[in-house]
Amino acid sequence: MKNHIYKGIFLAALSLNGCNQELLDQQPSDVISSTTFWQNENDALIGLAGVYSDLQTNFYGITSFANWNAGPKPHPIWDGITDNGYLSRGAGFHSILDGTYSNNGRPEDALISVYAVSFNGIASCNEFLANIDNVTGVSEAQLNAWKGEVLFIRSYYYYYLAATYGDVPIRTAPSTVENQYSAKKPQSEVFLHILNDLNIAIDYLPQGGYDGHVKKAAAQALKAKVLLYNGKNLGEAASAAKSVMETGNYALANDYTTLFYDGEQENNQEVIFSIQYANVPEEAHQRSVQEMIGFWGTMHPTLDLVHSYQCIDGLSISESPLYDSENPMENRDPRMGMSIYQGEWNPFSEIKSETGFTFIKGISPVVRETLEKPINDGTDFIHLRYADVLLMYAEAKIESNDIDQSVLDAINRVRARAYGVNFLETQQYPAVSTMDQTALREELRYERRVEFLMENSRYFDLKRWGLAVQELDGFDGDPVYDRVFKDKHYKWPLPQEALDRNPLLEQNPDY
Repeated sequence: MKNHIYKGIFLAALSLNGCNQELLDQQPSDVISSTTFWQNENDALIGLAGVYSDLQTNFYGITSFANWNAGPKPHPIWDGITDNGYLSRGAGFHSILDGTYSNNGRPEDALISVYAVSFNGIASCNEFLANIDNVTGVSEAQLNAWKGEVLFIRSYYYYYLAATYGDVPIRTAPSTVENQYSAKKPQSEVFLHILNDLNIAIDYLPQGGYDGHVKKAAAQALKAKVLLYNGKNLGEAASAAKSVMETGNYALANDYTTLFYDGEQENNQEVIFSIQYANVPEEAHQRSVQEMIGFWGTMHPTLDLVHSYQCIDGLSISESPLYDSENPMENRDPRMGMSIYQGEWNPFSEIKSETGFTFIKGISPVVRETLEKPINDGTDFIHLRYADVLLMYAEAKIESNDIDQSVLDAINRVRARAYGVNFLETQQYPAVSTMDQTALREELRYERRVEFLMENSRYFDLKRWGLAVQELDGFDGDPVYDRVFKDKHYKWPLPQEALDRNPLLEQNPDY
C-alpha cells in the first residue's frame, strides 16, 4: 500500500471545510478553530491530512460516488476539450465545448465546480495556516515544513483558478463576518501572490523524493510552471526547473507506460507531486477513470491527435516515407502505441469511438485482458513529474533564446525514454539536434502534446501559448460538438452563484 497520508480516519475526525458542494469563495472559520484543537502534533497531523484530503475531489483527483457531482471530471477527461480528444458524454463541459459558457448550470459543470472545489481547498489551507503556530511540542523546522506543504497546495489551487478564470479573489485568512466578501484581483496579481507563497514554501520544505508529502522540488516545479504560464522571468523559470534537475532525487522512469499503473507508482523517481489513493475501499476511486474511458466510452482520440504522432524518423506522416496509411500504427513514435489503440479494445464499451481509435493510456493490462471494471482502483493522479521539469527547462531556455546543448539534452532525455534507449544513443531514436529557435519551439510543443496526453496539459498549454483560438475555434475533428473558442474564452466567466454570494465580485469582461 502506498505510503500516503490521506486517511479515512482523519476524514472522520475532521472536516476543515463546512460544505463541499456549496459554491463559495468564503467558508466558516469556526469549524475546528476551538480551544480544544490545534494544541499538539496529533492535531497538526489531522489538520494536515484534512488539507491533503481536499485534493481527492474531481478535477484535482477523483471524488467518492456520493459526491460525484461536487466537482468537474478528473484530469484525463480534460483532453476532451482540446484537439487531442472528443467527449461522447459532455462530462460537465457542454457549455465550454459549444461556446455558450453558461455560468449558472449544474454543480458538476466544470465552469462552476473548478471555482468551488478550488476555493473550498483554499479555505482549508487558510484554516491550517492561521492555527498551526498554536501547536506546541514541535520543532520550528517541522512547523515550517508543514507550512510549506500547505502553502504549496494553496498555490496549486490558485494556479488553476488564475489559469481558468484569470481574475479571482485572493483569500489568505479564514473567513469572518468582517472579511467574508472580497473583490477579485487581476490575473497578474494572483500569479505574483502564488510566486510569493512558493518562494516561502521553497525555503521551508525539505529536499527528498516524493513520499506523499510535498517536497521542495514540487514548489520549484510549480514555480517554473507559473512563470511559463505568465510568460515572464523565463530565466527564473529555467533556474527553478534546473534546481530540481540538480538535486538527484528525481529521474525519468524506465517505462513510460507503467508510470500510470497503480502498482508502479509507489516510490517512482519520476513523480514529484500526485494525488494519492490506495486499492482498499475507503481509499480508492469510487468511479475509476479506467471505467469512464474504457467502459463508458466518455472520451476518444481525435484523428488530429492520431495524425500528429511523428514517424520513427522524426518526420510527420505527410513527410515521412515510413508512413503507411493502411497500417497507421506502424513506424510511429512509440508513445502512440502506448496511449492509443486502433479499434475498440473493449467490445463492451457503452459508446463506441467514431474515429476508429480508443485510448489505452492508464488502462491496466489486467483490465484490458479481463474486460472487467477495476474494483478499488488505487491509481494516483500525477500532477507534476520529472519529464515536465525537463521540458519546462527546455521551453524557458528556448523562449528566452538561450539555447545550448542542455536544451537538446532535456528534450532528448524525454524522447529517448519512449524509445527505450539512452539519450546519448542518438542513432537509435530521432534525436533533436537543431539549434534554431523556431524549429526547437515546434519540437518542444510536439513533445509536450504526446508526452503529457491525458494529463491535463494540452488545454492550458494552448492557452498560455496563445494558440487556443487557432487550434480550438471551429475545430472540425469533434464528431459530437461544434467547437467554439473565442478570445474572451481565455478567461472563463465567474459562476453566478459566486457573484450572488459576494457583492464585491464583478463578472469578467464580455460575459
